[in-house]
Amino acid sequence: MPDQRISIVLPCFNEGSGIIKLLQHLEEVLNKHTAHFFDVIIVDDCSIDNTLALLQSAQLNSKNMKLHILELLYNTGHQNCIYQGLLYTESLQSDFVVIMDSDGEDNPEAIPAMLEKADYDIVEVKRGKRSESFLFKVLNICYRLVFYIITGKKLHYGNFCMLSKNIVERLRLTSFIHLPAYLLKLKVKRTFVTFNRSKRIDGKSKMGYKNLLLHAFKSFVEFGDDLLLWFLRLFGIIILLLTGVGTNLLYQKFISHTAIPGWFSTIAMGLINICVLCIGFFVLGTLLINLMHNQNKSNQRIFRIVKGTE
Repeated sequence: MPDQRISIVLPCFNEGSGIIKLLQHLEEVLNKHTAHFFDVIIVDDCSIDNTLALLQSAQLNSKNMKLHILELLYNTGHQNCIYQGLLYTESLQSDFVVIMDSDGEDNPEAIPAMLEKADYDIVEVKRGKRSESFLFKVLNICYRLVFYIITGKKLHYGNFCMLSKNIVERLRLTSFIHLPAYLLKLKVKRTFVTFNRSKRIDGKSKMGYKNLLLHAFKSFVEFGDDLLLWFLRLFGIIILLLTGVGTNLLYQKFISHTAIPGWFSTIAMGLINICVLCIGFFVLGTLLINLMHNQNKSNQRIFRIVKGTE
């Protein structure tokens, strides 16, 4: 009888034969770990190729593994795929949940290393070498730098992680739009293992420049409070700057009579415009935070079970 039950959630969209190769790799790595039982949960986000047909005929032969296939009722995106998978794990009574991408870039061999750190609430897989283009790497570094400046936290990992049952229950109750950023906010016991990213098994990566920008924006939404505070501080600095510059210009204009004509109005209008922009960001940020705090938390399940536990 296995000591622990581990769920592995894999969001999937148009992976084709690559997902079958990943399942084979998972089985090669995990069939030796008989002290654990692994529920492999593939959440198909309404793939429009032959992915679902291939999955329906797929089998896991290891006695300590079971394949579950969920098909979403409509396309919702990568992060909600993960959330639906977490909702499904509630019926499995898992001790831990591993989340990884289904394109093969997340190395299954990191899972045994994570299981060795089961005393922690969150075990992150810190990425080593990446296989993306030079431009993509530069943009990714810039994004992480801006993220650190605004939030004061380093986001050095993606979705690949292992979560305790307490963290998973918290995720089910509150939901998220960017899992890594959400986990980064939690004040819990965490550690990491480091693994290089593998090359994509098949097909073309879906994380292009447009998706990277959208992905980055979602991470800032998770830290909406910090983003709002950052703009508030910027607004305060500009007010102080406007006060100082205004005082100096008034002195030059009416006391020392050394002011250059037109300077006062030009600089004042520029600073006022910046203040108005900051106020606008502040108001939009406030509305965004209010929307986040009042979002629907109904734990709505939008999948049908293709294979697995009814």
